[in-house]
Order: sequence, then structure tokens, then C-alpha cells
Amino acid sequence: MNKGIFCISIDLELLWGRKDLNYKPFIPKVDKVRKVVKQLLVIFSKNNIPVTWAVVGKLFTSPTNPSNRNRLWYGKDIIRAIQNTPNQEIACHSFSHPEFTTLTREMAEKEIANSVKVAKMNGIILKSFIFPRNKVAHGNILKKYGFTSFRGMDKRPWELLFPGTPSVYEPKREYGVLNIPGSMYFVSARGIRKYIPTNLRYLKVILGINKAIKEHKVFHLWLHPVDLANNTKSLLNEIEKIILFANKKRVQEKLDIKTMSEISDLLLK
Repeated sequence: MNKGIFCISIDLELLWGRKDLNYKPFIPKVDKVRKVVKQLLVIFSKNNIPVTWAVVGKLFTSPTNPSNRNRLWYGKDIIRAIQNTPNQEIACHSFSHPEFTTLTREMAEKEIANSVKVAKMNGIILKSFIFPRNKVAHGNILKKYGFTSFRGMDKRPWELLFPGTPSVYEPKREYGVLNIPGSMYFVSARGIRKYIPTNLRYLKVILGINKAIKEHKVFHLWLHPVDLANNTKSLLNEIEKIILFANKKRVQEKLDIKTMSEISDLLLK
């Protein structure tokens, strides 16, 4: 790579992300996801920022009995909004969001195959894969279904809590596809995390982007839209400041901003 790269990936799950847990407390938060996604897309579109959106395959499907409750589980309208925004990549976050470490190979392959099928029915070819809860397993299935990259585990999953600069990476081939590990999770402001100082996330990301520029490596930021359901205005403000900083560095030709599939296209050619 002749310059640093900034990559953003977003895990879009609605309630599927909590289906095996007590999801009831999450209902009010998930109910805000559509509004959060709309606001994120405005920021990305205004600044011409390419982003990878990893979508749970079930969101493509339609409920047999439409209701307000089903809005928490199905999201074809959200996917369409992402598709209608320039430079956004739709990626795969499995079909129903099971932890792949708990699955047999046959079960994992079914999850992947169903995702590829439902995406193709909606005119989307999936190239990037993000494992549910970022727990990597059965990665050797990915290439068979046309994937060229996946998001590997962060070196420090709760990077924000550690002093110093986040990790940056030179992505490596693994399972025949490109492993683009996470550098930093943009944590929510719910629970005890509401005490995280304002702008700490922003400042940490800036350190990571500057390190990527200096070392010609990838800084990979990731989040869930539901992470912005608490203290939404402040967190969106931090994200917009991050985008403005990254865009400034791109204009100065010090940084590229790419989706996961664009990174794999660049490095696997």
C-alpha cells in the first residue's frame, strides 16, 4: 500500500443480534435504528464516504404478518436506503446471527448459503463477511461462496479502555480470502459506558488514522447502529468529526477511504 487506508464497517442486525439473549430491554434501542441509519447515511453521502454494511440475511425477508413488532426483526427498507446511497457496500453478517463457534460446518455453510441466496434475489453480490459477535470460525467456507474478505478479531476488543494508539494492520490472506481485522469498536453510551468522556472515541480514532497514514496500513473502525441509540446526538457528532478529519486527510492525498471489498480488490489483484 502506498498510503494509509481508513475502513468503516457497520453490523446491521436489528433484534437478531440479541435473539439468543434477553432482547426485551433492547427493543426501545432497536426501534431507533432506522433513524440512526438515516442520519449516518446523510453524513456518509455528504462527504462521499464509502462504508461496508454487514447485514443479517433475515432482514431481507418479509414477515408473514406485517406489524410494528416485525419492524424490529425485518429491514428490507433499511437495506434499500443503503443501496440508494452512493459508495455503500452491502456485506454479509450471516443469515440469522448465530455464533459460528457454536456451529457445525454444515450449519455454518447453511447460514452462508442462505445469505448469499437471499442477497442475490435482491440484486446484491456479497463479497465481504463479518462473523456474528466477531467470533471467527469455519472461515474456510467463505471462498467457496465468492467472498473475498472478512473482518478478523480486534487485537484488543475493548480498545477504547486501553491507553495508547489503536492497532493498524497490513491485511493478510487467510482461508484464501483477505483478513481485515478490526482496529477499534466504537462503543455505545449505554449503561456504565455513559461515563466515557465526550470526544474520547473521536480522539482515539484520530490516533489510529494518523498511525495508519504514517505506517501505510489499515485502520478499521466498526460499530452497530444500535450503539448510537443512547446519547445519539453526541455520538453522531463524534462520528461526523471523524469523517471530516478522514476526508481532510484524503483531500491531502495522505489517506484512502475504502470498503472491505475495495481493500480486497486492491490487495488480492
